[in-house]
Amino acid sequence: MRVVTLGLLLILSALPAWAGPAEPAPEPTPSQVVGDGVIVPGQRVGAIRLTMTVAQIIDLIGPGFTREEFKPEKIILYEWRQEGIWVSLDADTRTVRVISAFGVNTAYRTDRGITLLQPFARAEATYGKEYRRWEFPADKVLLARYTAIGLQFGVVNDPGTQMVHGRIFQIGIFRPGDLPPVRQP
Repeated sequence: MRVVTLGLLLILSALPAWAGPAEPAPEPTPSQVVGDGVIVPGQRVGAIRLTMTVAQIIDLIGPGFTREEFKPEKIILYEWRQEGIWVSLDADTRTVRVISAFGVNTAYRTDRGITLLQPFARAEATYGKEYRRWEFPADKVLLARYTAIGLQFGVVNDPGTQMVHGRIFQIGIFRPGDLPPVRQP
């Protein structure tokens, strides 16, 4: 969850201090978007597909990534910060587990119109309330996974910071089916 905490810090530093909970999310200057930026549950984030190898993803996005291995969780995480992309691999099989758009780039959107920085309530209204939910109080994160379609949302869960509380900071895809988080709350 170190990466999630870093992502939250990025979001918090990018938002203006004057924004209140009733105001719409700010429109930050987007960073690069991979492909068309459309997130299709269980399939793709922009031009990045779940069926691709990490080598194919690197060829597509380029070499400007960081790589971190989380041995206890058996996860390898690639991050392209400029593009706002995380790719999580199973360390044993080297297969892609989750592809995520993260941060403040509202150009990434699901095929049903949900973007980063929108309130999670909007995602619930669009996708329903049939999802698996995990709360990580130490990281101030809520993870909501729609297992039937292969879609997840990382949500800021910090009532003390009203300007971002309940807002989406990460939208990810995975193969449909049960995918527990790498670490239990």
